[in-house]
Parts: sequence; structure tokens; C-alpha cells
Amino acid sequence: MNKEYKMKAKFKNMLLGYTGTCDGLVYYFNRRLNRVIVRLHVRPRTTENNRRFGRVATNLKRLNLSEGYRQDLKVYVSLFNASMANEGFTLLSWYNAFCKLMWKLAKLYPGLDLEFVTRAQIEAGDLPCRSVKRAVEAGLLPRVGGYEMLDRLM
Repeated sequence: MNKEYKMKAKFKNMLLGYTGTCDGLVYYFNRRLNRVIVRLHVRPRTTENNRRFGRVATNLKRLNLSEGYRQDLKVYVSLFNASMANEGFTLLSWYNAFCKLMWKLAKLYPGLDLEFVTRAQIEAGDLPCRSVKRAVEAGLLPRVGGYEMLDRLM
């Protein structure tokens, strides 16, 4: 039986940097939520899907995104989290938003393999992931107020 348990913990002396594992649990502090998050420590089984996901993540890091593009993603995350329409769901980092838009891009363009995509291929195909504004307009990310100013390129 697989049950998910949620628990609220209160600390008398809040330790902002408390992270690690103990008694089969993983603890970490999330500054955006201002909470310590605790979850079961689960060691995933090694499968071909896990290995592929790792290869895709490695390849996405190789795209070497510009600082301006990363900054636009950070602003997008702030706008998204501040939006009342997205209440109850938060993006925790710019990298989460980037991965979300890239996986959606792969669904939109079935011939595009994230494991092998290159920056040159993205630029040559003029794909909508080149800027946050274009990604939102293409439906890769949800619309939020103010997304129009996020137009710096990868």
C-alpha cells in the first residue's frame, strides 16, 4: 500500500540551513515557501527511463543559456507564483520552468529529441523556446501578466 503522508512540523529554533537525511527521511529548507520540507527518502530503481531522463538533463545543461534568459525565467517564476490563477501550484526555480517548457516543446515537435537537441538546432529551427515571451505565446508555459517584457534570447 502506497500512501502519502503530510505533516506540519514546527521548530522552536528555526535552522534555515537544515538539510540532509535522517531515519529514512529527507529534510530541506525552501526559501520561497519559507518552510522546511520533509519527504521519504526513496532510492529510485535504475530503469531506462531514469537513465534517459538523466541524459536529457545533462544535454539541457549543455545548451549554456544566457544570463539574460535565465533572469527572464526567474522573473517569469515570480510572476507565475504571484498570479492568483496559479494559487496552490508554485514553480520553485527558473530551472523548473525551463524544464517544463522544454518537455512541452518536445511534445509539440515530435521529431525533436531533447537528448540530442543543440542550441544551433534551436536557433536554425527558430523554435519558440528561444525566449520566454515566445514560449508563453506558443503555449509552452501558462500565460501570466507581464510576460510580454521577457524577450531576451537563449
